Amino acid sequence: MPKPTHLAALGVATELVTAVGTPVPPALWVPWKTCTPKDIVNNNEDKGIRGAPVEVYGITQGQKGSTLDLGGDVFADSIGHVLAGILGDVVVTGAAAPYSTAFSTLCTGDTQGVSKTWTIQDPNLGCWQYPGVRLNEVGFKWNADGLFEWTAKGDGWAFTTLASPPAPAQGSLRPFANWSIITKIAGVQVGVLDGELTIKRKVDVIRAAAGTQNPVSVWGGDISVEGKLTTIMEDSTQRAAYQASAVQSIDVSCTQGTGATANGLTLHCSQVYYPEASPSPSKEYWELPIGFKALATAADAGASGGYSPIKATLINALPSGTYK
Repeated sequence: MPKPTHLAALGVATELVTAVGTPVPPALWVPWKTCTPKDIVNNNEDKGIRGAPVEVYGITQGQKGSTLDLGGDVFADSIGHVLAGILGDVVVTGAAAPYSTAFSTLCTGDTQGVSKTWTIQDPNLGCWQYPGVRLNEVGFKWNADGLFEWTAKGDGWAFTTLASPPAPAQGSLRPFANWSIITKIAGVQVGVLDGELTIKRKVDVIRAAAGTQNPVSVWGGDISVEGKLTTIMEDSTQRAAYQASAVQSIDVSCTQGTGATANGLTLHCSQVYYPEASPSPSKEYWELPIGFKALATAADAGASGGYSPIKATLINALPSGTYK
């Protein structure tokens, strides 16, 4: 008999720095739209000739691992785990709610994103935990309709089962409506018909003969940021910026609530340039599709110094230690 998918809950928690890959129970539950795990099992075929015209006599199990494809609407509590999982530098300010948490590229120590355990709990099928996950891509999308959305992809260790998982407890925050998102270029608000911003990180799954079927490390490399904007072309300012190879800032922000319940997210790139920005008359009004890439700057760096192509700032009621 089929099992319903809509009963499954997605949880996340930060792993101890000294015990990366050791699964931990969920600390926060994440409303999801995409939750696709892929289990990796490498089987080694025994092809030793034994005096018979056959090819394979058996298998010996090799190393294991996993990949995750996740996504949903942006909530101002859980999205911090996603940002920490790819960027790594996490700084919290504030003495009381709302707290401000800034995420940038970690430029000291091992430079890695924060290792997370992602948990899929289904009342009919059990509870699977994917430890040691570091993200290799995080994307945001918005337009005039619907809700602000995120997607993420990551690599991790083989799943384990949790015999007595905690009961899922969903948060009370609301997602962000796309109409409320403010996009600014060089500090000036622009009308965006649809937008994308993607953080990418090269991740190597390092495998070695080390007495374990899991990777020795899921190792993050360089970080880049790129995106697309389809804007309402009210003048030629941004077309001229493209022609001049001008470097400008981009801000994508959304907020809701007041006082201690205020929450929001700002994605800020101090310097971007346009690989493409050509006018389009495909509708009854002019559009200007823009492609952009971020440059790493000291201005967007966090407490670890160095450079970062982006600084993401999250406002919510969750204090220091939540995401790292």
